[in-house]
Amino acid sequence: MQLFYKIIDYLKELSGRRKIAAYERHHKSDLKNEQRPHPFDVEITFDSFVQEFGGKKISDLIDSKRDMPMNADYLFREQNVIAELKTLEGIFAGPGAIKQLGQIFVDANCKGSEISDFLWKKTETPNSIDLLIRKRTRRAIEQRVVKARKQLRKSKQLLGNDETRTLILIAMDHKPLFGHGFMLSNLVTVMGDNYADKDTDGVVYFNPNTPTKSQKDGMEFSGWYPFYRDENDNEFSHFVNTLGKCWLNFSAERDGYDNPVLELGSLSEARSLFRG
Repeated sequence: MQLFYKIIDYLKELSGRRKIAAYERHHKSDLKNEQRPHPFDVEITFDSFVQEFGGKKISDLIDSKRDMPMNADYLFREQNVIAELKTLEGIFAGPGAIKQLGQIFVDANCKGSEISDFLWKKTETPNSIDLLIRKRTRRAIEQRVVKARKQLRKSKQLLGNDETRTLILIAMDHKPLFGHGFMLSNLVTVMGDNYADKDTDGVVYFNPNTPTKSQKDGMEFSGWYPFYRDENDNEFSHFVNTLGKCWLNFSAERDGYDNPVLELGSLSEARSLFRG
């Protein structure tokens, strides 16, 4: 049975590759002449997007400044959704990533030659290193998730009701040392193992400023990857998907692009984009 599911998963990935290839045939420009847009501040830019979308910053809706750090970021009143935005800065990503990795080798009592072989000769890491990397990655992700859930609960008590849906938005806006697929898989594991309950109805992983490619000379994609506690909550998933499409269009317009959003049916279909 496990083999069957692996085959189904593989077929979905092939379907995703075909969709990506078709999209690139229609919309690929002369990549040699393109320059990467200047990185933008994700929190400030997303604030602007939410207000254009019709949402509100919760900090603008509460009188007590003391309570602001305890509340979530956004209220979408019409859709009855409260959302909190977290970034994954400092988790094996960005300028400090190599230093963090070096500390892993030190803590595992590895030799200096083993560190240099991994960095420059691309040798495989020992299992003990892999386990420690995953442990610290998941711990750092979990710290953000725990805080986000507290903020969502607080805001739901203040501004919501029993029908209010809660959404955690996870932005990876620095290049992850081990790739987006690694970060996303660890996020899914953390949520599935410990937090698949009524306090979190949905989670989105997205990668502003750090696009991915399906192949070395392919187009760059900034994605929006949602998953849900209840896959049958169609009203909520429709809202999250619409929010994602509008965000991708908003950020693309800011960077001067006008290609349509490429829609993939599952995380399996999107797997070939997780190489960057």
